[in-house]
Parts: sequence; C-alpha cells; structure tokens
Amino acid sequence: MGVTKNLVLGGSGAIGSALCQHLISKNETVINLDIKEGFDLRTESLLDYKNVDYVWFLAWDVGGAKYLNVKKNQLGILRNNTLICQNVFSFLEETGIPFLFTSSQLAADDNTYGMTKLLGEYWAKLLKDGQIARFWNVYGWETPGERSHVIPDLVMQAITKKEISLFTSGEEKRQFIYMEDCVRNLYLAREKKMKNIHLTNGEWIKIKDIALMIGNLFNVPVHFGIEKGYEKKIDPDSSHADFKWETSIEKGIQMIAKEARNYLNIKI
Repeated sequence: MGVTKNLVLGGSGAIGSALCQHLISKNETVINLDIKEGFDLRTESLLDYKNVDYVWFLAWDVGGAKYLNVKKNQLGILRNNTLICQNVFSFLEETGIPFLFTSSQLAADDNTYGMTKLLGEYWAKLLKDGQIARFWNVYGWETPGERSHVIPDLVMQAITKKEISLFTSGEEKRQFIYMEDCVRNLYLAREKKMKNIHLTNGEWIKIKDIALMIGNLFNVPVHFGIEKGYEKKIDPDSSHADFKWETSIEKGIQMIAKEARNYLNIKI
C-alpha cells in the first residue's frame, strides 16, 4: 500500500494546522486548501484533487462566541457555510472519496452556526464512506482576533490588561479538549473507521472556573458580568469513551500561556 494522500479542507486554521502536522508526522502527504491560502471553497472547483485517498472537511465560517453571537454576522455565516456544503459535498458525491466531516457539539437548530453544522451532518450521512466527528470546545493557541476563542482570549487579557473581565456570569459549562489531543484522536477515528463520534472527555467545567484558574496563574483579578452565557448542556454519547486525553486543562492553559508570551515577545 502506498503513502496516503490527504486533502485537508481548512488546513490553515488552528485545528487544521495541527491536523496537517500530525498527518505529516505519520509520513502521509497533505494538500491544504484554505481561504487563507487563496482557495475559496465556496466557489472553486475541487475536481483537480479527485485522486486523493481521503478528505478532511474542516473548512467552515466559524469563530468564538464573540463572533458567532453577533447579529450582523448571521447572514454571512448562513450563506458561507451553505455554499461550502454545496461545493464540497457535491465533489464528495461525484468522486466517492472517503471523508470525515467535522461538526460541533453546538449542531442544532437554535442558532445559525449550529443549524449549518446540522445541515452538514445530514448531508454527510447521505453519502457513502462519510464519517462525522462532533468537536466539543477544542482549544489551543490562536492569534487574538474577532474569531479567537475563550481560553486564549482570557490568557491574553491576563497578560496585557493585568485583569480578566467576562461578558457573562461565567456559570455556563463547557467540555474542553486540547488541540493536539483532538487531532491525535481524529486520526484514530479515521484508522478505525468510526462513523459518528463525539470528540470530548466528558468533563464539564464552568467558564467561571477557567477564568479563575487563569487569574491564579497570572495573579490577576477576575471580574464577572451579569448576563447569562449560552449553554447547551447535553451529554455526549458513549463514543467519547473510545478516546484518551493526555492534556489536563491546567497543563493546556500553561502551554497557551507560553505561546501567548512568545507571541508578545515576553521573556519567561
């Protein structure tokens, strides 16, 4: 058997970059198509890549809560993700290439992002040789911006502002998995041909407790808002028990803190 040739859609994002590195470490070849590299998956044909062995479908219009919950972003999220689905799934239907679609714990019909992820799941299930993995709050270092997520954002607040301020009361709960753990288990899912899985550790933690953990690490005060944060507290199905998680939340935060200091050119 020859070297596996992977097509990674969205390979320049945080999770996609980590996945590409993991695949290369397994001596597999990688083709990355991402809007950050000039390839628009909403409109450009994928037929030049029909000879790959496997497709990883990560590309999506996504970001943290401060991006997903803004009203003016909703039409764009709906339009962009529907176009991506149409283009990519049509390619997968025509070629029959095995693939994995990365969904989200937020896949549901009560918000625009979740609704488009649910659409992607239904589409994937209708095609042959499709796998689905639902991510539950994957975290790692990200460059700060509109689309970055809560843990690196709180770390950056602690370093740059010497305090942490939450928009909400912090009582909302999440399940967090570290990025490298995520891609290692994602690879395992492909190897074992797991069809529909939940990538999470099953451990709930309040955003409030995450903020306090980061505040203690940097010895800075933490301020809480009065608004109730979004919470969709459903437990994952039993598939999550098939995976192992090596990185504790404490260790993950420490590694992000190191990356944040490097980003800001602060000597440890």
